[in-house]
Amino acid sequence: MGTQDVTEKILEAYDDVFADIVNALLFRGKQIINPADLTDAQNVSTYKLDDSIKWQERDVSKYWQKNKMKISCFGFENQTKVDYAMPIRTMNYDAAEYYKQIGTTEPYYPVITLVLYFGTKQKWTKKKSLFDLFEDSVSKELLPYINDYKLNIFDLAWLTDEEISYFKSDFKLVVEYLRAERTGNVEDWDEQKVEHIHELINLLRSISDNEILKRTEIEDFIIQTQQKTGGVKMSGLFQTYWNKGHDEGIALGVQQGISQGRTEGINSMTALMSSLYAQGRDEDVKRAFTDSAYLQELLANYKG
Repeated sequence: MGTQDVTEKILEAYDDVFADIVNALLFRGKQIINPADLTDAQNVSTYKLDDSIKWQERDVSKYWQKNKMKISCFGFENQTKVDYAMPIRTMNYDAAEYYKQIGTTEPYYPVITLVLYFGTKQKWTKKKSLFDLFEDSVSKELLPYINDYKLNIFDLAWLTDEEISYFKSDFKLVVEYLRAERTGNVEDWDEQKVEHIHELINLLRSISDNEILKRTEIEDFIIQTQQKTGGVKMSGLFQTYWNKGHDEGIALGVQQGISQGRTEGINSMTALMSSLYAQGRDEDVKRAFTDSAYLQELLANYKG
């Protein structure tokens, strides 16, 4: 199992985040599932292929239960790239969970898999069901006798404002980030308290190669800001370094007299902008990116 795979699972494995994802994506924000009613499910199952035993592992799965009785099993599969075989993989995961129920005395429960697609370049436009895999290779006369298997696929980077508003946990910041990376525009996101700071940033790092997320001071920025305000505007952080604005700001800072060299210049710019945002001086940051004289003044007066 790769480090990226493990990192993507950690945040979602928290009961509050897991319940929030299901409530937001399936129930339009209604608080149907209480985190206290979730228990961890066994993610590993086995099957026989070519006279040998194979094993498969879900990304994250939990039982939703009350009064010690399983109501359903929810599973997440994280995808950063389109996997055309996903309908078969998901069908296999679900079948393994259903197979566990054979011969038990408890009532049978449904198995529901959510495929969380983190891609930002294109939507998951093809292969959303078993039938999609067949394309034109199967006679239409046979289709009525073949059971289809459809994916519950969610293009996270394309969620609407309303759909994003359904999230209440740290995962809301994940989908806000994905949309911003797709569009190149950072919205004025609501202030929110981050509960799982390290896990959140690591998840973002695992699904994006944006230079912003590689900076070690991001966690400190969130902690310090929350200590002062009770929450953090992630837009305040990302607007500082975002895409062209980040590159242009660094270049401008270097040109305006950061003589210690490019590395120190970048560090100075980063520290300055983080300090301004922590003080709530958003307008000063915006002005600095367009007014070179004002940026030079800020750098000269900044005492890191």
